[in-house]
Amino acid sequence: MQLKVGLYSGHDYLQKPAVHKVVLTQFSVTLVLMLLSLPISFNAALSALLGGLCCAIPHAYLVWRAFRFRGARAAKQIVSSFYQGEIGKFILTVVAFVLVFTLNKSVEPWALFGAFFITQSTNWLTPLLLAQRQRKHSH
Repeated sequence: MQLKVGLYSGHDYLQKPAVHKVVLTQFSVTLVLMLLSLPISFNAALSALLGGLCCAIPHAYLVWRAFRFRGARAAKQIVSSFYQGEIGKFILTVVAFVLVFTLNKSVEPWALFGAFFITQSTNWLTPLLLAQRQRKHSH
């Protein structure tokens, strides 16, 4: 068996990491937070949506950058892509907040930062839930 260095498509025999589920969870949580904020006010709902997106979009970029490569021979590419993804995530997060505060004068900070924090917390909770589910299915 020959091991090739490259993108996922060339490594079908290596299991894809579950990080994509974290991104989907972040977008789902963002939508739920927006809907829960809607009865309070439209501005609260919009702020919650924007706060969640300020987290989810940069994280999706990180996942796309960092997890494009697999395999031991792609170690340098993996490390390089991860650092590039982290830098890009940071820049995208800063730019997103700057845009929100400059383009939306009626932002509700509690909803914006609350949604950002809750969406960010899925980075910690989703892997734990996935591991727990995997343990239940393996027994």
